[in-house]
Amino acid sequence: MDVVPGKTDRNLRTMLNMVQLAKDEAVDLIVFPELCISGYILSDLWVSDGFCAALMDYNETLREASANIAIVYGNIYVDRYINERWNNESGYHPNKDGRTRKYNAAYVVQNGHPAERIKENAILPKGVQPKTLLPEYRIFDDERYFFSLQDIAKDAGVPLNDVAMPFIIEVSGNKRIVGLEVCEDLWCNDYRSAGRPLNISNVLIDNGAEMIVNISASPWNHGKNASRDNRIVFLKEEAGERFVPFLYVNNVGVQNNGKNFITFDGGTTVYNRDGEPVLMSEKSYKEELVVFNEAVFKSKPLKRKEEPGVSRKFEAIIAGIKHMQCFIGENEPLRFVIGLSGGIDSAVVASLLTLACGKENVFAINMPSAHNVQRTRDSAYHVANKLGVDFVVVPIDRFITPHDVFSEFDKVFLSSKEARDLSDENIQAKIRGTSILSNFAGRYGRFFTCNGNKLEIALGYTTLYGDVNGALAPIGDLTKTEVYEMARFLNAEVFRDEVIPSSLFPDEFFSFDGLWIVPSPELKKDQIDPIRFGYHCALIEVLTDYIRKSPEDILEWYLNGQLEKNLRIDKRLLTRWGMDDPGLFVADLEWFVTTIHRNVFKRVQAPPIIITSRSSYGYDIRESILPFQKTDRYENLKSQVLKMGKYDSAF
Repeated sequence: MDVVPGKTDRNLRTMLNMVQLAKDEAVDLIVFPELCISGYILSDLWVSDGFCAALMDYNETLREASANIAIVYGNIYVDRYINERWNNESGYHPNKDGRTRKYNAAYVVQNGHPAERIKENAILPKGVQPKTLLPEYRIFDDERYFFSLQDIAKDAGVPLNDVAMPFIIEVSGNKRIVGLEVCEDLWCNDYRSAGRPLNISNVLIDNGAEMIVNISASPWNHGKNASRDNRIVFLKEEAGERFVPFLYVNNVGVQNNGKNFITFDGGTTVYNRDGEPVLMSEKSYKEELVVFNEAVFKSKPLKRKEEPGVSRKFEAIIAGIKHMQCFIGENEPLRFVIGLSGGIDSAVVASLLTLACGKENVFAINMPSAHNVQRTRDSAYHVANKLGVDFVVVPIDRFITPHDVFSEFDKVFLSSKEARDLSDENIQAKIRGTSILSNFAGRYGRFFTCNGNKLEIALGYTTLYGDVNGALAPIGDLTKTEVYEMARFLNAEVFRDEVIPSSLFPDEFFSFDGLWIVPSPELKKDQIDPIRFGYHCALIEVLTDYIRKSPEDILEWYLNGQLEKNLRIDKRLLTRWGMDDPGLFVADLEWFVTTIHRNVFKRVQAPPIIITSRSSYGYDIRESILPFQKTDRYENLKSQVLKMGKYDSAF
């Protein structure tokens, strides 16, 4: 199901339409994803009792729709009062933060009534199964808003087994026992109890479940389907011969937390008793009603095909751009204005915007100054012409008057020539981003984009209120290496044409000859980026990965001759950038890490980023504004590295 966050009426209509389609095919049980009425990533909207109470009002409509069918779906449950079994005179049932207790829950209704458990209790509401494991990492904040099933058991003073009971579903007059769980309950092997994984699937099987249904809102990252399959294999290994068929139901679409756009690819899958996939949804990011009967459990297992990473990231970014439609209404065209500089980043973003919104809804502006060479101007025209988007050139030299503006201040305030020159350069970026693009967007009802990539965002190689601006950063989670990869993919697989000029592409070691356009902001004469492409891209990936590495780790890899192996790059790339010289390597590493720390203040003000990696700037990586602190271990490793004559690879 395509779950549109905050669009409750639309989501309900989708559900009712699918229920009717299921009834038309004589379906006994239809299953919807986690928090499918409201959306999952809603941030502090979850603390609003009024909003959550309104969500519970939808339960009545779904109960009425359950005539001649069983419906499983995700919704909030607001637990205002304690049951009679719980001896509490006030009757109030608080959450850990003192607010009203709420459950992220699976509901099950059939024939106008909540389904019965195989063994009822006086603790949980009828037909409602709260989520057991609440994630509190990356972009997840379940513990901030919800109360878990295991905490309910603790509060009631009963074992978890007493409240994790499967439900009875009627199928053609026969009773079937179905265990319900919610999303993270599948990812249980990192949650521990008595030295073992807190495996809710095993508890449900022990309590009689003949089948398990997991309703999820599970975001995409590359390799996610393989990870899901591996979790099922883990559950099978834990349960052994007792394992039962497993139905995994995920949503599609995009949701956001204000700083990141999170994409959901679907991946709904039916697994047999051996934990093997036997039926899958057909396409990522596509709403689909998958109908099957139990004979599929005995069919031949399927081999899952994982698309190349660049292809999946392309899908995620296109979906993320289209998510902006949520903010303007379904009947309004999604329109963008983009600063098209003639470089690779803006060329890729312009291409993605055009593919997501249509060429008629993209307006490109080239804003050259005296420092912009003719080749980049020609490149911008080439991209716009090939895409078929409206294009205009607005020279900005006439707007650049920093010396006139600041001449009186310069008499009073002291500043270095370097600071003044840098300020004068950045004025050009601010004129482009604020004076022209932001005002054009506001005047003509368009969004505009930040075209920065992950490496530039990390290093602050951007101008606040200039190119750090806009409604969205479509490629803000792609390194420069990935931007080039995306550009090649667009030309070869999507356009099948040289939409992005070949002059923008370096060789495999990021060398540019005289015919190529070297990456540059072109804010002064003969300026080139100070970034060691490929190598710095690999560094930022390991320094920001979900399993994050530290500068100390980088130094240790260098000492052990394992740097290129652990960075997953060619050794010749180290040589190309002089990193086989220990002194240059250390100086570069310190510049790199210090620069990242110095630019946190820019990132916290940056536009939202579409997540395409396992760890994205925005709310996925949460940063405090702090300096780089060298540890004793760092200083010791640095001293050893500087004593090396030359980098000695172990491979």
